[in-house]
Amino acid sequence: MWNRRRLLPFGAAILVVIAACGDDENGGMMMPTTLDPPANVTANALSPWEIEVSWDAVTGATMYRVERQVGTGAFTEVTETAQTSYTDPGLSPATTYSYRVIAVDGAETSSASAEFELDTEGQELLGNINADLTLDAGTVYLLRGTVQVQNGVELVIPAGTLILGDQASQGLLIVLQGGTITANGTETDPIVFTSSRPPGLRNKGDWGGVVINGRSNCNFPAGQCLGEGNTGAYGGTDPDDNSGTLRYVRIEWAGIEISPDNEVNALTLNGVGNGTTIEFIQVHGGLDDGLELFGGTVDFKYVYASDNSDDSFDWSTGWQGRAQFLIAQQDPQDADNGWEIDNNEGDFEALPRTFGQVYNFTLVGKGARDPGSNKSTRGLLFRRGYAGEHSCGIVMGFGGAGLDVDDAASIRLANNDSLSLSNTTFFDNGRDLGDTFASPGVTGDPDDDSGDPTFEDNWMASETGLVVEDPMLADPYNRDTPDVSPLAGSPVIAGGCAPPNDGFFDQVAYRGAVADAGDTWYQGWTTQDKN
Repeated sequence: MWNRRRLLPFGAAILVVIAACGDDENGGMMMPTTLDPPANVTANALSPWEIEVSWDAVTGATMYRVERQVGTGAFTEVTETAQTSYTDPGLSPATTYSYRVIAVDGAETSSASAEFELDTEGQELLGNINADLTLDAGTVYLLRGTVQVQNGVELVIPAGTLILGDQASQGLLIVLQGGTITANGTETDPIVFTSSRPPGLRNKGDWGGVVINGRSNCNFPAGQCLGEGNTGAYGGTDPDDNSGTLRYVRIEWAGIEISPDNEVNALTLNGVGNGTTIEFIQVHGGLDDGLELFGGTVDFKYVYASDNSDDSFDWSTGWQGRAQFLIAQQDPQDADNGWEIDNNEGDFEALPRTFGQVYNFTLVGKGARDPGSNKSTRGLLFRRGYAGEHSCGIVMGFGGAGLDVDDAASIRLANNDSLSLSNTTFFDNGRDLGDTFASPGVTGDPDDDSGDPTFEDNWMASETGLVVEDPMLADPYNRDTPDVSPLAGSPVIAGGCAPPNDGFFDQVAYRGAVADAGDTWYQGWTTQDKN
């Protein structure tokens, strides 16, 4: 992980005797320094971002000047301290640093100590992974630049592994078609992808994210199934394609914009098949969407999207899969929709049509009654010819609308029951002009391409089990320790949910992603850090 090497002393103290031209109090002689250079300078990597430097005290010294060299650059002063140790923060992982120390007493200084060279924690991952590779959970990895798992190659990531996306090179992991990622974390030892910057200094968009390209559905024309951000080709004719496993994986502070409407998300699944396992995932603090699917047939469970800048969940381009137990908690200052779901942006009737079966979801916006709630605009946005089956949900706190069915193609599908929404509770959402629904919380959209701004209200009145009422969740708007479990007596506990009994869906009766206070699947292994 790192090594340390003591180098040759940076010069010894040299006495220089110069004959004076006249008398002075020192008998015409300039006096040399009496301070010895500090001895036994050592360093220890405390983390990928911190090095502790220590040395022996020097008789007569009142202060010590610590100088640092990065790589082969020049030494520069980093601190002056009266102590005999210093912890240097804010460093970069997998980088070589050298230190030397100078003793100081007023204007008098010693020569520099011997230098001590140390590599911060981190082993680089870069370029193409051309042969099977198993990482070591005891090693911190720095994802530098674009790293690609090639066709026929498996990348194995053990539980507890920490992978840092390099901020300087905007590290990005891409699993190409035919490649495999096996990332099996556990509840006590999740796998964490995060920023290379130190905790407390991290920001959205510090690095690229994780992209998986499979050989399943895509409804763009042949040759046009290409991942955003130049992340490779995807799609094909194999719905059972297996790209591996992501289980108990946390992806933080990712997402970069390549160009307008061309972004890399925290986790992007392109044409991923249903042989792939995706469960117990958190996508947190992403610059764009939390989880985005372009095509594919992959199923997923237990996904928590928190504090992402754009949509929490986004799927399109022919995805035909199943999902259960989804939580979205929106960034109150910077977020868009809970769900943004399309068929195909260029052809609303493209086949295979995007069709999701989604049960047990809890989508939490900022809170419609919060002052300045101009974010978290819509809870559910169905558009561009999307069809699907959605049930057992809670949608609350979205400033614009709890529901928006946008454009005539999706409205046609809703009217013929190809697009359905049932057993879902709306609460504390905003109102738009044109709303005729009897209670606040579910609104029409005056910008509908259909020209019918009250469609949502009329449609919802005809659907099964849609209500506007307080779901009585414990503490859904708490951004530090959120609790989206229903309190005793909540109407969502016996919400009438009945997922398909097909071997994938858990058979539960409650609405939302969480059964009760004892259902803590989204806690413990996740994070609520704000930087």
